[in-house]
Amino acid sequence: METPEQISESGGQLTTALRAQKRRIVAALADDETLDATPIVRGDETLCCEEYLTLVYELHHVQLPELARNGVIRFDRRRDAVTRGPRFGEVAAPDGERDGGDEIGECE
Repeated sequence: METPEQISESGGQLTTALRAQKRRIVAALADDETLDATPIVRGDETLCCEEYLTLVYELHHVQLPELARNGVIRFDRRRDAVTRGPRFGEVAAPDGERDGGDEIGECE
């Protein structure tokens, strides 16, 4: 049985992973032209099955469509692929990082 500390730590990792997905997608696309539309989880982030499913749902139904609406990426649901959009260069710095917080793709 998980202790409250373990549950709290895991929930915090889910929150961190959710908030970081847009930034991680843009950084990964700076290195690769095409990505699978799967969450990018760091090695030190441990998510249970339910949390990972939440992350997948949020990525596919909220974050990727928002990035696509704003022209940062193209999201092909049929191929489950993400590519650079026409405005990608506006948000991605040459090293794959970018300025600003987690506002990538936020509706203006």
